[in-house]
Amino acid sequence: MHIVITGAAGYIGHALTRWLCTQSHFAGQPITRLSRTDLALQPIEQAPALLHDVEGDFCQATVREQVLAEPADYVFHLAGITSKRAEENLRLSLEVNLQASMALLEDLRHQARKATVVFTSSIGVFGTPLPSHIDDQTPIQPTLSYGTHKRMVELLIADYSRLGHIDGRSVRLPGIIARPLQAIAALSSFSSDVVQHMAAGTAYTCPVSADASNWLISLPCCLEQLVHAATSPATAWPPSRVVTLPALRVLTGELVQGLAQRYGTDRNNLVSWQPNADIEAQFGRWPTLDTTLANQLGFTHDHNIENLIHRALLTTPSA
Repeated sequence: MHIVITGAAGYIGHALTRWLCTQSHFAGQPITRLSRTDLALQPIEQAPALLHDVEGDFCQATVREQVLAEPADYVFHLAGITSKRAEENLRLSLEVNLQASMALLEDLRHQARKATVVFTSSIGVFGTPLPSHIDDQTPIQPTLSYGTHKRMVELLIADYSRLGHIDGRSVRLPGIIARPLQAIAALSSFSSDVVQHMAAGTAYTCPVSADASNWLISLPCCLEQLVHAATSPATAWPPSRVVTLPALRVLTGELVQGLAQRYGTDRNNLVSWQPNADIEAQFGRWPTLDTTLANQLGFTHDHNIENLIHRALLTTPSA
């Protein structure tokens, strides 16, 4: 079995690669090749011989040819640029978030066997102003280029699946915590940033108010959902081939209080509030959420804020 991970140097991709490197089987079959690709890749400690690295621009056909030199059975398509970069550079977003995905689907259409494709879409497909409640029937109306391009790939994956070229599964990720601090962060990174700063005991100026609401899951939970997306029965998926993942709806102030209970109440003083109205409107006003379809398919979240915080700084699924 050949498993491919695109965007493997990213926060989720690196963690997924590390976890798969510890597995001898996937979906009941032995793993014979694990390919990962990104512009540059970090070393994996005690990497198995079956790990195959391809560094380069996935938009380039020569890179994709190296990755798919052996037909893929499972593809975790995680490659993409952040919402902030997509808004700053439309051309780059079109190339990376849309056109590279289209090229990958075409490559998979022509390979010798059908691949199962798990695509990490985003709750960014829901545009502002957000409704008071979101469920499986909520209209999709993205208001950023990032969400627009994610939605376009969702539709392509559904169409390629309808035509029998792939077995596609798109999962709309909520906020994943706690991403590392980085110079070029996503506009929605404040939830991860507050966790990282409070855990480290360093000051943080939060760009949203304490009442800002977010849908959150931990990194280990995210990995579990991606694996479940890949291994769940194809017949259980709807014709749209997409679900919005379950998540905890957490106020930023609640997250700070939960972290203070874990690390010490004195750390409350580390956080100062300087709300940016535009950031809060787009990323800090998430309403109540009903994910009936995903629940029926067996997807879950971290269950409560204490468990969310406990798992937020872990890097792989825990026992």
